[in-house]
Amino acid sequence: MSRTADTAPEQPAAEQSQEGDMSARDKAMEALRGHAWRSEADASASVEFREGSFVETRGGQATVTAFEVTGSSEGDDWASLDVSFVRDGASGDAVVMLEGREGSLRVASDAFANADAYVEGKASAGPVAVSGVTEPYTSLIDGRTDELAGAVADHCRKKVPAATRADFDGEVFVDVKGGRVSATFTCDDPARTILNVTYDGATFKVEG
Repeated sequence: MSRTADTAPEQPAAEQSQEGDMSARDKAMEALRGHAWRSEADASASVEFREGSFVETRGGQATVTAFEVTGSSEGDDWASLDVSFVRDGASGDAVVMLEGREGSLRVASDAFANADAYVEGKASAGPVAVSGVTEPYTSLIDGRTDELAGAVADHCRKKVPAATRADFDGEVFVDVKGGRVSATFTCDDPARTILNVTYDGATFKVEG
């Protein structure tokens, strides 16, 4: 079970400033999004965090929970986020508690649907493959497929650590006036994360 707001370590008033609160939130969210997470009790269960949501997967079934951070605090080797969440039409409030150090992190919350807590798992070993890229997309990005693959792989290592492959979805969007070409890719992580890749004639920007 997660710690509730009543049992989280008390913090001095000086640490509850808006600037400090935002710093705690940003650092906690970066850690949550930047790691793969698996259940302590069920190795087949996992969770992935995104901006504004987390996706729990168990037995091939995904459960999406939207959430908003309403407060945060931090201390030595722990951080807590007060969240309001919505799932399957129902809403509630909970605390997301992140504890431990890099390599042995643990996250717990009453907002989770499939497990009380998840522990830091291993990111996928090896490179992230980019597959399915075909014409006319190849020509629209000036043949820079190696740079495309590198940009997608770098993003996945930081934001989608469970992914080993990103598949081109086959749709291309051209902004003629802006000089940009956009395409989407679907990762093979449990949450099936969708990436939006924009090419501006010089560099690739990956979001998702």
